[in-house]
Amino acid sequence: MRRHKLMKKWNRALLPLCIVIAFSTAPTGASAETPGVKVSTVDEIAAAMKKAQPGDTIVMKNGVWKDAAVVVEGEGKENKPITLRAETPGQVFLTGSSTLNIGGSYLTVDGLVFKDGGDIDDSGVIEFKVGDVEASHSRLTNIQMIDYNPASNETNTKWVGLYGDHNRVDHSYFKGKKNIGATMVVWREKVGENYHQIDHNYFAGRPILRDNKGQVVSNEAETLRIGTSTHSLTDSYTTVETNLFENNDGEIEMMSIKSGKNVINGNTFLNNAATVTLRHGNGSHIENNFFLANGKANAGAIRVIGEDHVIANNYISGIVGSNATRGAITMTNGIPNSDLNKYFQVKNVTIANNTLVNNENNIIVGDKKSATNSLAPAGTVLMNNLVVASGKGTLPLIKVLDDSAELKYEGNFMYGAELGIEPVEGITVQDPKLTLASDGIYRTSPQSPAIKAWNSESQAAVTNQPLQPKDVGPEWLKGFEYGKIYLEANGKAVTVEKEPFIASERTMVPVSVIQQTLGAEIKGDAKSSEVTISLKGKTIVLKISDTPEAEAQVKQGTVFVPVRKVVESLAAKVEWTPDYKQIANLITITP
Repeated sequence: MRRHKLMKKWNRALLPLCIVIAFSTAPTGASAETPGVKVSTVDEIAAAMKKAQPGDTIVMKNGVWKDAAVVVEGEGKENKPITLRAETPGQVFLTGSSTLNIGGSYLTVDGLVFKDGGDIDDSGVIEFKVGDVEASHSRLTNIQMIDYNPASNETNTKWVGLYGDHNRVDHSYFKGKKNIGATMVVWREKVGENYHQIDHNYFAGRPILRDNKGQVVSNEAETLRIGTSTHSLTDSYTTVETNLFENNDGEIEMMSIKSGKNVINGNTFLNNAATVTLRHGNGSHIENNFFLANGKANAGAIRVIGEDHVIANNYISGIVGSNATRGAITMTNGIPNSDLNKYFQVKNVTIANNTLVNNENNIIVGDKKSATNSLAPAGTVLMNNLVVASGKGTLPLIKVLDDSAELKYEGNFMYGAELGIEPVEGITVQDPKLTLASDGIYRTSPQSPAIKAWNSESQAAVTNQPLQPKDVGPEWLKGFEYGKIYLEANGKAVTVEKEPFIASERTMVPVSVIQQTLGAEIKGDAKSSEVTISLKGKTIVLKISDTPEAEAQVKQGTVFVPVRKVVESLAAKVEWTPDYKQIANLITITP
């Protein structure tokens, strides 16, 4: 992100959360290759756990574990955890009403899949506690959980509940939670600092929460919640870093932060009809994140409530917003002497070095203003931000809903729509001359006036890139994306020039795939009226057209052919594997 230097007088605001978290970024350690005690039942797991010593590994047999209540408990040591892992990552399937509980210290669970189930009663699927014994210094990694929902949307369950302290959830994939209850919760039933780490995960979507009658429910559908209002004025120190959040539409608070001094850093938020909300608690940092809404309805980015937060170096684009609550950066009015579960005043917040581009709703000041919510933001600085409107010009760059707000502006460049306030020192209304890079991100050009104003080109540049699915999630899912079609031949992946697709119930692949996998001879191209494919005395001729029903089709200059019809006509074999790795489809071609 843009690496601006905050002015010296604001540096003290940044220092308290400069925490070093001692977690490896590797998706899995040596445990995936370490031999161990093999188990095939829950009772065998329990027996092995009773005997386990620091450094021991227990290996779950590949296959389906239906209605399995898996319990991992014990006392490992630093660098010598007790590990429960899948025999093959991604090949141990917990189904039905299966659950996982982790209690003790230095414990690791690795490589499991939760699918085809989730009908449990008002509890957590995975919890970092066993009875009253909470976990510490423990890890959940390389996990996949898909559509693990109860029969009723009104049954409240959570997929992952973090208790204790110094626990980590990493390199995992979560998709399709549709019932009431957050996908992941940091529980703070015992007041104290947590120091949890949530990193390199792919939160691949949850739909709008609806009750059993199909009516929208507006609460308790967060993707991630850190704390509750009860203990929200104490500090959690949870870090949420390098995660991809995509299509999380459950409710307005995709991420609901209800505790203090948390770090939300280096994540990518893609096409979410929701916001990251600093709901309760003080002193959290939201930094170095990408918010890419692409004009999605009801999308927002950052919603600010409380004191001493830092919102810095974020890139926010494509926010349309449905109302005053869903903007790129929204500051909410507070309530005098607020109850813990209401709204505290925005005070002493630093909003610096952010790039807001192509948004309709940009900066909103005083959301929820009313006779009750009467405390406008105060003591807050907006510094070195670049704001360029979407070009529609229907909304001001700064939408002030409460004129009593006390804000300070320093070094900002804003352009492309009505400013929304009277001209003020600290805001230059001038085109900052951003250019669209090949990765779809707007960056300052060498001619940008911001570079001169800030005396540094590096300070004005967005330096990192949005996360892709390949950057996050389980190692055994790398290279695979939800809903896509992949090809294999002779035990190896087949690289395609253009993505396969389905038309009229046929899977269409580039004709080059037939040549690449079978060695067939191809005659004809995108400009021809037909394509001829020959192999070992067998020939098939297909008419080329651009209609969905055509034998062969041309898309983006590439000829596509129906893979099964062609391969079987050439006396070879083709196999279709749906739900490959639970997320994709696989075509296997055998000569």
